[in-house]
Amino acid sequence: MKTISLSLLATFLAVCGAGCGKDAEPAPVKTDAANAATEESLDAVVNHGVSAVAQKDATGAAAAAKAALERAPDSAEAHLLAGQAAYLKRDYERARKEFDAVAKERSLPNSLRSKGYAGLGLIEFVQHEIEVARILFLQAQLLDYKNESTWYHLGLIYRDTYQFHEAALEQFQMFTRLSRPDNPLVEKVGRELIPELRKSIQRSAAERPGASGRDPGRAAKLYEEAQTLEAKNKTSLAKKKYADALAADPLSYPAALRYAQLLKTGKTAEEVDKALVAYRVAIDQRPSVQKNYMEAARLAYGKKRYATAVQILNRAVAHDPRPKNGESLDVLIAALKMAGNGKLAKSWSAYRAELGK
Repeated sequence: MKTISLSLLATFLAVCGAGCGKDAEPAPVKTDAANAATEESLDAVVNHGVSAVAQKDATGAAAAAKAALERAPDSAEAHLLAGQAAYLKRDYERARKEFDAVAKERSLPNSLRSKGYAGLGLIEFVQHEIEVARILFLQAQLLDYKNESTWYHLGLIYRDTYQFHEAALEQFQMFTRLSRPDNPLVEKVGRELIPELRKSIQRSAAERPGASGRDPGRAAKLYEEAQTLEAKNKTSLAKKKYADALAADPLSYPAALRYAQLLKTGKTAEEVDKALVAYRVAIDQRPSVQKNYMEAARLAYGKKRYATAVQILNRAVAHDPRPKNGESLDVLIAALKMAGNGKLAKSWSAYRAELGK
């Protein structure tokens, strides 16, 4: 598959965002793109097609795509345009075929392959295959971090499906940095979505059980006492003190983390339950610290709580989708397989393979 030089070519995702989802209606038929397709150069045909896509002119986009493919059957840009046109017509099978051809062609520039993956992601997104869509957007982002639509759609997924509000905030903030000023979604994200997420994060912390009666001073004192007991190998008493510290301040990161770390070696199901709850508190306080996710996930996996391990690592990957050693992805894939979700494990494995290149 070959490429052509087009300064105006961009996937419809960048200009369309959520506006080209399943509920978007095609605009009235326009003839400019169709007329141009019969008489102009390949570059002009594709550019007319891109303009038609931006206007949601499915008929004009399809005519331009047809003409472009007739002129250059191996053009990656023509296949992307054909995918965009098919998507507007809700012909998802054809759109998937066209986007997949570009995404999987390793001889193409990463920026074009990224557009193919983003197109595949949007198809899954509008068909409510959200977990698969997430992976496809991550693959697109891995190939080209400047593909702003991936940040926007991942922000929606993390906010609405997973309720990972901190991760959603990160995605939307990057979207606003990368997007062109004339993208109409930039103002909406900056003025509405980002402030709403910040308020939601603050509200969640304030509404956590016991948060209104916090006593950080007492918690700090109890934490120091627990450390002293632990240094004297009085582990059982230290656990009790860490538990008391966490009760005094349910938002105490150090108390939650150390309490979890001592409990994780316990033999009873009750101790495992308490350890996982304490890890959750620590993760909530510092959601970007990957080692906490890994400790909690390995505990859950080791105790055959595979669904819990998947839940923990889903959030870990939301904050670090490109781990240096790939450990979080490896354990996530293993947990998915053990939980009986081989299909999703296969999708993550494809992403993991791309990451390793």
